[in-house]
Amino acid sequence: MAREAALLCRPGRGRWSAGAEYVGMSASQSFIEVSILLHREAVEGMTAMLLALGAKGVAEESAAAQQKLVAYFPDDGQEEARLEAIRERVEELRGLGLEVGSGYTAVRLVEEAEWGESWKAHFHVQRIAPNLVIAPSWEPYQAKPGEQVVVLDPGMAFGTGGHATTRLCLRALAELVSAGDRVADIGCGSGILSIAAARLGAASVLATDSDPTVVPVARRNAIRNGVADRIEFAESDLLPVARGPFDIAVCNILAPEVIRLASDLPRLLASGGRFIGSGFVIESIEEVGAALAEAGLEVVAVPREEEWAAVVARLPEEEAAA
Repeated sequence: MAREAALLCRPGRGRWSAGAEYVGMSASQSFIEVSILLHREAVEGMTAMLLALGAKGVAEESAAAQQKLVAYFPDDGQEEARLEAIRERVEELRGLGLEVGSGYTAVRLVEEAEWGESWKAHFHVQRIAPNLVIAPSWEPYQAKPGEQVVVLDPGMAFGTGGHATTRLCLRALAELVSAGDRVADIGCGSGILSIAAARLGAASVLATDSDPTVVPVARRNAIRNGVADRIEFAESDLLPVARGPFDIAVCNILAPEVIRLASDLPRLLASGGRFIGSGFVIESIEEVGAALAEAGLEVVAVPREEEWAAVVARLPEEEAAA
């Protein structure tokens, strides 16, 4: 799909100016494509917000030294409000100490058929681990012996395994989840990690997200995969410590958020429980690891993919909350 578009809201000295220019308009077009150039550190945080604003899908593409997020919104007259929310999110991410990048944004209208076909170029069946496969709903896949398949609806790019941090969390879950485990998914997004944990044998999963628009999407994906009876979704910005202890907790969000939550993990995890954290670049490993160590957890693995990292930490039995 063509990516030519006029620039709008070009930032100056770290802030965005107002105004928009649309190209390629016609009466038959029905979706608004918003493209944003960002530094890699800001991709996860911005993607979650775009979905919360109502994006029908968000794709990530490499663009020289930066990453390009391409989001598709319904043509409902809310462009200006969404652009203002994007501007505010850029400032919020900057305030968290992340490098945001240029923030150049482009907007154009696209036909519904063009939007639908574009997803087939971005997402295909992915073998995440020997026992775990992620499949978009438009590509039928027959599970092989020993495989668990998670099927997601097209357009849910955030949490389809298309991003390295999601794959890192999925691989860790595929290695660690045992039958009967209790799992907490903090910042569940599309629900992919919760669904994968349930498919891998978890007896129950508590999935939370602070965005009220995300939880219904995650619940629908759980129903689609036949595991809704084992996953409880809840709107919350807090660790569900009162609902613990959990054998595994997974959190695929920004490094500052993982650091903020670290001190509460001993009250969340069972004896010997494991924490899987991702959503940050390799340069953040030391800071994240230090916060987990200070909380009393032992970092046992630091898997990496491309410029992204995850941490797997264990709570020693003697440190677990009574």
